[in-house]
Amino acid sequence: MLRVCVAGKNAIAVNAVRILLNRLSPTEIAVIPNASDSGVDSWQPSFLGFARENHLRILTLEEAYEIPHLLFLSLEFDRIIKPQNFLSKRLFNLHFSKLPKFKGVYTSIMPILCGESESGVTLHMIDSGIDTGAIVSQKSFEIGLNESARDLYFKYLHYATLLFSESVESLLNETFSAVKQGFAGSYYSRKSLDFSRLCVDLQKTSFEIHNQLRAFIFKEYQLPKVCDVEIEKSVLTDVFVGRNCLLESATHFILSGIDGFQIKAYKALESSSPLRGGGHNLSESPQEYRVGFVMTLLLKFPLFFLLLIEARSALLLLFYGIFLCSALQNSVRDSYEIRRKNAKRH
Repeated sequence: MLRVCVAGKNAIAVNAVRILLNRLSPTEIAVIPNASDSGVDSWQPSFLGFARENHLRILTLEEAYEIPHLLFLSLEFDRIIKPQNFLSKRLFNLHFSKLPKFKGVYTSIMPILCGESESGVTLHMIDSGIDTGAIVSQKSFEIGLNESARDLYFKYLHYATLLFSESVESLLNETFSAVKQGFAGSYYSRKSLDFSRLCVDLQKTSFEIHNQLRAFIFKEYQLPKVCDVEIEKSVLTDVFVGRNCLLESATHFILSGIDGFQIKAYKALESSSPLRGGGHNLSESPQEYRVGFVMTLLLKFPLFFLLLIEARSALLLLFYGIFLCSALQNSVRDSYEIRRKNAKRH
């Protein structure tokens, strides 16, 4: 008898089924892989391939609608679930964020872009909204200052597996309790970000610029760019290097915002992956580059600028002196010519 259906992708779906197989027989479990799953492992395990290897029944979502009392689990599933279509009411989603914050998509990007220091994973009931159902269980964790979107995603996978392992018995036995979500949340749709028009705003603090970079560091999908060079890691420090700095070395860029704290943006060692296209250019304007470069030189080499100013002043005085001498010489010559002509008349 079919008891559970897991719909989704990647390691979280595979891990969840492995946990279920320790409690149920393969005949009691069915799966619905995402439409994009080719059955071949990539940087993540294929859920479709795993199902085939373990001889699990593969369903369509429409077939799942018709199974009464089915425990349906959405784990990174690519379709919106409409509860009214199911005969069963036992519908759950494992969402990658600490709800009620960051409902919807881009859960590896938006917390970093918004400067969050904490995120989490949430097991919740599925209702007619998007990630708005009552919360069954939740785990929180810190987002490191220099962690990227990719780092955050792998944390989601780790903590989501732990959360599911701790919660699965209560789901199977229907002994769980759920708490309604409050109103203090946020939601992001596919339209929330336009990846074709991303750009870094240097008129921000260094922390904000750092967040703009690391929020899009996910090499399997995209990498941000500075001066058309892909960046694979961004590190923020409390070292003051001058406001709006932008300098380049062989391995990295040094950047800073309006508060002058140092960001080291490390260049990607590999060229653009065909899987992610050419990346997304977060390069600053030429004007911002020139201002940052001059300000950095001024802060690093004040004596150079002082000498430059002095040399410029000396050069101006020299030209002014030559001009005065030339004017005086012309004046004396003219005066002599006038006296000579007057002498001839008399």
